[in-house]
Amino acid sequence: AMASFSDARILFFPVATMIGPVWVTCPMVLKDAGINNFQEPSKDKFITSLEVPDNKLNFGWLLLEKDSSKTPKTWNLTGIPEDILNRIVIVPDDLFPQIVNSNLEVRTSVSIDPITGAAKEGALFTSEAIPRGTIFYGNIRIFNKKSFEEIKDKEGKTNKLKPLPTTKQIKQALCDSKIFFETLGIGGMTTRGFGRLKIELIDENNNEDICKNNCGGGNGESQI
Repeated sequence: AMASFSDARILFFPVATMIGPVWVTCPMVLKDAGINNFQEPSKDKFITSLEVPDNKLNFGWLLLEKDSSKTPKTWNLTGIPEDILNRIVIVPDDLFPQIVNSNLEVRTSVSIDPITGAAKEGALFTSEAIPRGTIFYGNIRIFNKKSFEEIKDKEGKTNKLKPLPTTKQIKQALCDSKIFFETLGIGGMTTRGFGRLKIELIDENNNEDICKNNCGGGNGESQI
C-alpha cells in the first residue's frame, strides 16, 4: 500500500447541557493528538471559557463543578469551526470515557422481510451511534516506494506496477476522494445515514491544508 490509514479517534465529543451543546475532551486525548497548549483540570472538575451558572454544568446525568482557578488556552486548529473551539470543555481523563459512553445515541431498528416487505416478527434491535458533530482525528502515512519499481520477477521482467504514483499524485487522489466521504459515507449502515464525514487533510510538517496548494510535495515520505 502507498498510504496507511490509522483508526479515527474521538477528539471533541458533543454533549447536550443546560447551556447548550459543548464539545468535551480530556488531557490524554489532547496530548495524543499533539495538542499541548492546555491546562489540566482538577479532580472531578472541568475547564471551559464559557459562562456557567453557579459554576456547575451537567453532562447528561453527570454534574460537575467548573475549575475557576484555571484559564483555558486559545486554540487555532485548522479545519475546526471557531464556534466549536469556543465551546470546548476539558474534563479529567477518568471521566471522559464515562461521558462519551453515557451520551451515545441509541437507535431502535427492525429487520425487514425481503419477501413480504414487512417487519420481521421478533427482529427488533438497537444500536449505539456516535452523535453528529463529533470531531475525530487520525493519521495517513504516505510511503515512498519508488525502489519497488526496479524489482524483477523470476523471468527477469520489471515490476508491472511501474511507474508507481508519486507522493503528489497520492495527495491529489486523497483530496479528490473527500467528496465521497461527505456524500456516500464510510463503514456500516451508510444507507441509514451513518458514516458521512467531512475530512480535512492537514500536513503535519507545516500544519497546512494539503488540498489548497495543488497537493504539492515530492517523492518522499510524509504524514497527514
